[in-house]
Amino acid sequence: MVVITEAVTISFGEGPHWDVDEQVLYYVNFLDNTINKYNPATRQNNKSKLAQFPETYTSFVIPIEGRKHRFLCGIKRDIVEIEWKGDNKNAVVVRTIASVEKGRPENFLNDGKADRKGRLITGTLGGNPDCENLDDMILPEKGSLYRIDSDGQVNKLDDKITISNGLAWDAEGKTLYLVDSMDCIRRYDYDIETGNISNCRKLFVPKDYGIKGICDGLTIDTDDNLWVAVYQGGQILKINGKTGEILQEVTMPTMDVSSLTFGGANLDILYVTSCNVQWERKEPEWGAAIYQVEGLGVRGYPAFKIKLYKTTSCQH
Repeated sequence: MVVITEAVTISFGEGPHWDVDEQVLYYVNFLDNTINKYNPATRQNNKSKLAQFPETYTSFVIPIEGRKHRFLCGIKRDIVEIEWKGDNKNAVVVRTIASVEKGRPENFLNDGKADRKGRLITGTLGGNPDCENLDDMILPEKGSLYRIDSDGQVNKLDDKITISNGLAWDAEGKTLYLVDSMDCIRRYDYDIETGNISNCRKLFVPKDYGIKGICDGLTIDTDDNLWVAVYQGGQILKINGKTGEILQEVTMPTMDVSSLTFGGANLDILYVTSCNVQWERKEPEWGAAIYQVEGLGVRGYPAFKIKLYKTTSCQH
């Protein structure tokens, strides 16, 4: 039996990353511009703004392998290394690793994850900040997908993406899945050694199945089935990673489901982030939560951490 419980109240959670070493959940909260650390064992949630950028939202936070208290974050179009002890004190930006799309000030980074080699895969979307609703705010096909290597080198992998969103790899790391929220879930062939992609095809188009809402965050289980958050759809979907067939629908307590990842000691708990259904409001904790979904009968993979050369400091 599937059991859904509220773990912690938030306003707009995104980018969940389960740290298997610490057994904690890292995520970002758009509406109060914070990075967060939630410990299920103590039910304590610590959060921090970035000292140099207190009013700039962070799109993802990923631990850096072998470097305690160091994380990689996306800030607007910059990818930065930060130092944070996981407490409620402000995190500090140590250096800028890379920048993208300087000629497109309306664009910003969205979701990002590390591949098995520790490289960052992340994408952008084009936005119009003067608009108040999602349909008018997002500029069609202005986003791109990037790979940031461990030396800070920026490589554009694909373009003409409207909202670059959730990411996942299959068990062998040879297939990359990408959500373009305004279109579909894409499937690419992925070269593990080079980090290059090829052979893009559409795996899952929500409107073909009568799904209301848009696909947002993405993760994958050890059977290579995808789990996708449906924003404005009030559910998460289990999808066959090879055929795109819907295998299971799980109704959530909120309409605006934003992202998800497997966690817990056995990686069999699905941690699901959500957001404020009236997200123009600024109350820091209102109408949204991180949920624990148990009893799904599946497990996920450990999330990879970022690998960086210590001398990296590149701008593009």
